[in-house]
Amino acid sequence: MYEVQFHPANIRKQVRYYFLSARAARRLVVLAVVLGLVMVAGLILAPQGIHAFFLSSKLHVLEHRNALARAVLGQREAQLNRLEVRLRAARIREQQMSLILGAPAARQEKGLGGYPEPVSTAGLPPRAAVAYRKAVDLETRSKALLALADELARFAEKNTRLTQTVPSICPLPIGSFVLTSPFGERISPFTNRRDFHAGIDLAAREGTKVLAPGAGRVVFAGRFPLRRNVRWWRYGNVIVLAHGNRYLTIFAHLKDILVRRGHRVTRGEVIGTVGSTGWSTSPHLHYEVRVRLHPNGEPVPVDPRIYILNYHWKGSEALLVARRYAPPPAFDPLPSRITTR
Repeated sequence: MYEVQFHPANIRKQVRYYFLSARAARRLVVLAVVLGLVMVAGLILAPQGIHAFFLSSKLHVLEHRNALARAVLGQREAQLNRLEVRLRAARIREQQMSLILGAPAARQEKGLGGYPEPVSTAGLPPRAAVAYRKAVDLETRSKALLALADELARFAEKNTRLTQTVPSICPLPIGSFVLTSPFGERISPFTNRRDFHAGIDLAAREGTKVLAPGAGRVVFAGRFPLRRNVRWWRYGNVIVLAHGNRYLTIFAHLKDILVRRGHRVTRGEVIGTVGSTGWSTSPHLHYEVRVRLHPNGEPVPVDPRIYILNYHWKGSEALLVARRYAPPPAFDPLPSRITTR
């Protein structure tokens, strides 16, 4: 048995006595030791706990910043993708303009290569490294395209007459037509046999205005007599324009012819209206562009879509490749009645 006395500081107060058995005393000692150990452990672990709390807060901030960085990177990647699409479209347009203006072949074939020297991406995450290399590549290609554009502008300045005469706009108002038959090999709707379609067919309402695609001179306006040329008689009412010495455009199946031979037209001038004369199943415009590859050569039909700059055709890049590398097709030469000189 153990006795514990409690003496108050005020002597007037009564002394208190507490009696503990041996078991209770041992329990009290064990409890005191445990509490002491807990206090010691708390004093040791408290700084680590506080440090862990601050690390957790810092980790949360870093995760938030990382999420923002990923979002910004995603936006930059989307911008780079849009820029790449625009750059590709600009490159196609530059190639089109070089081709239709007859710019020297050497400058037409200039490439838009990637960055000339390896780009260091050390320390960047893989995704960011890819975006950085792509940005450098696009910057280099953009500079190369600007250089090509400057050359093309200088070429156009030296050949102002050519830029005025080249057939570079759509012969029908944009939004008024549907392409029903493209340029090239096809099954004829009249003979059910394969033949070469030397132009494009643009379906439109009868009476739709037909525009001159470039400045030129009317070298034929009317209908070919059947006895003179059967195939050209099938074109119905026809207008043929000579654009300088290089280009020739043909407009067939017209309803109205608003010009006559010898008349000079400007780009965008109304020369006729859409009809369904000749071999035609419905109102449409048959439109051809022919190019004289040699000064005294026969004008050769080419895909008119390449020469239309104010309308975007699906597969423009493929059209350019086909135009550049395909062998010249078999086609009907101009009737002797048409004099382009």
